[in-house]
Amino acid sequence: MRVVAATDVGRMRSGNQDAYVVEELRPQEGWALLAVADGMGGHAAGEVASSLAVQILHEHVAAAQAAWAGAPDAAAGLREAALAAHAGIVAAQQANPAYAGMGTTLTAAVVAGPEVAIVHVGDSRAYRVGKDGEIEVLTEDHSVVGELVRAGRLTEEQAMHHPQRNLLTSALGAPGEVRIDTRVATWEVGDILILCTDGLTNLVTAAELAEAARDPAGLDTLPARLVELANDRGGYDNVTVVATVRER
Repeated sequence: MRVVAATDVGRMRSGNQDAYVVEELRPQEGWALLAVADGMGGHAAGEVASSLAVQILHEHVAAAQAAWAGAPDAAAGLREAALAAHAGIVAAQQANPAYAGMGTTLTAAVVAGPEVAIVHVGDSRAYRVGKDGEIEVLTEDHSVVGELVRAGRLTEEQAMHHPQRNLLTSALGAPGEVRIDTRVATWEVGDILILCTDGLTNLVTAAELAEAARDPAGLDTLPARLVELANDRGGYDNVTVVATVRER
């Protein structure tokens, strides 16, 4: 398995509040952990929230994964890890007034051979790009515009430019009960899995993402090429891309 990643502050922000993690879990079995997080909050709080999320997620997965028999176990374990990350962010808010109101998205996947376990909160995304260039979004945006798109009231392109596109309906660290989605998806040899923050998806359509994924330039430069495309279109936000291909 090959995994490549890129993150960039963009053209408009002074700091990068995105975070990501890539970790081999069982190399001989084709298992790996991938995750992206997009923090929010004043000053450095967003960076703290996203960093805490991926750190806690990584620690929980590393401690638990040896007992997982397959992707369904991994999905349940990822949910527990996301809940722990939420609790950790809330505890940090309570311990430091400067962190009040901070939160983060989290989209994470455990690749388990022919299956992928996914946990998701917020509006970062996971995509599967097939060998023939078809693309499937594996997550649902927890956002105001995401609800409008699913209701048929906005197109994908309209959502990208909607003034409320950054309003989330769920995030780690947010007050009340957090919505955490999990699923198990399959992927075939040659398929590409992409995790990314909304700094990309607010500027690049799914069709353009699929086209880039199947470009002869290959996987190794894919995250950097997508970051460059987002920046060429304004780079209004931090952007992070993690990608892998199933090779066997």
